[in-house]
Amino acid sequence: MTTIATAPTVPLLDAPPRRRGSGVPVAAVLAVVLGPAAVVGAYVLAVLDPAGRALDDAVLRVATDLGLRGEGLRVLELVGVPTVALAVVVLAGIAIARGHGARAVSVVALVLGAQLVTQLLKAGLVRPDSAGENSLPSGHVTLVASLGLALVLVVPRLLRPLAALAAVAVTGVAGVATMVAGWHRPSDVVAAVGVVVATAGAVSLAEALLPARRRPRSA
Repeated sequence: MTTIATAPTVPLLDAPPRRRGSGVPVAAVLAVVLGPAAVVGAYVLAVLDPAGRALDDAVLRVATDLGLRGEGLRVLELVGVPTVALAVVVLAGIAIARGHGARAVSVVALVLGAQLVTQLLKAGLVRPDSAGENSLPSGHVTLVASLGLALVLVVPRLLRPLAALAAVAVTGVAGVATMVAGWHRPSDVVAAVGVVVATAGAVSLAEALLPARRRPRSA
């Protein structure tokens, strides 16, 4: 008598193979939506709105009154063209060494693209009731945040939580440094982070939409 134990174990229908890395990353789509929302929100609430602008300026005055301008300037001096260029080369090199050539291109696109967007916004946006130049978003915070996020992209998956914590920490330090040095308001820092998030989302979407044969397996 045939029992369940002696029945054939070959499946009646072969399941289709699962494709890894296919589809559009949800996180990238959210970044493309939330990043610009942060920039627009910071500009509307802290620049165009008189009450928000007054609060933004008040926080800046409190930060500058802490007497830490020298320390802030020393931190910002580290964010120069040579330092940033070296960091980009190192991060792209890590991606290439791990066999992710497309990710190396993404690192360069993220840092340069975010800074380009920041400078365009800074030149195009206006600040009411101010004779000075617009300071939103912060270029220094954009550089630091984009490098931190690039680090998260190139390290192995196991190290990404630690890299993310480091990225948040250095971005926070850079943001505080710009305020205590009197260079930027809180809204400038928020807008800079929004630019980086949006750029990272766009770069991730572009990488995901590349032909599968040209994308290395994520690790």
